[in-house]
Amino acid sequence: MQDILTTADDVRLGVAVQDNLHALFRAMAGHLSGALHETDSISMHLASVTNPMFKGVWRTRLTEQNADAVIDQTLDWFKSQNAPFLFWWTGVGDTPTDIGQRLVTHGLLSYEAQIDSFAPGIISTDIGAPSMAADLHRVDESLLDKTPPGFRIDIAQEMDDLLAFRQVFIESYSVPDWAGQAWVDATLHNGIEHAPWTVYVGRLDDKPVAITILFNGAGVAGVFGVGTIPSARGLGIGAAITLKPLLDARAQGYRYGVLFATEMGLPVYERIGFRVVPGRINRYLWRSA
Repeated sequence: MQDILTTADDVRLGVAVQDNLHALFRAMAGHLSGALHETDSISMHLASVTNPMFKGVWRTRLTEQNADAVIDQTLDWFKSQNAPFLFWWTGVGDTPTDIGQRLVTHGLLSYEAQIDSFAPGIISTDIGAPSMAADLHRVDESLLDKTPPGFRIDIAQEMDDLLAFRQVFIESYSVPDWAGQAWVDATLHNGIEHAPWTVYVGRLDDKPVAITILFNGAGVAGVFGVGTIPSARGLGIGAAITLKPLLDARAQGYRYGVLFATEMGLPVYERIGFRVVPGRINRYLWRSA
């Protein structure tokens, strides 16, 4: 079992948010028998399912002198693999400091520019998403009891659960159908029970209304894809669907929960017990011509 982070200051937790994301990318490549390339200066993964989360570049350690050439070489490699798109992620420690501006110059779309073209439901700004962390022994567990009668949270165990996840994912984030289907295909690849992440579905009176993906990696518990359909927002459901997977992770021995937040999700996470830690995570969308 991986070493679990048991003591950390805010700076270390900010790094852990990013490390958890990178561990997810490695898990995606391994689980789907995809490509994973890591050097001292750049890392990238490429898996077959159709969603830019599964194709990306990260941990960029370039110089002012070689950055533009490496960007071109990297995009050329993805073109040679017939990748339709990818996310280029930036965060703590990435260089040069103007890497984001360089990516835009090379034709990638900033976080903000993606709202109209890819995911209208993911509201963020060009400065990136705030990193957040919580001590799982200091979260507000009472939030699980502050949901409407008839609300329950299930771990996805069969196809119907994954189809419910897809439905909520698409509606919550206003993304194309294929973006949600990718997570279904990836989770089913070697059987739901062997997926490196766990999918949670919240139902209100048996109607799927909320989702979360839990991924334990880099010593912390990370939550991704937290979503609530518009008609179920403001009822405490978003907090509950975020909290339940983290309590499950705590039961497995994890001390810290991490995530990077959308502008909409920030106050929800703060109510749970998350706080903003140093380092923002940004992503730039590249699409093949």
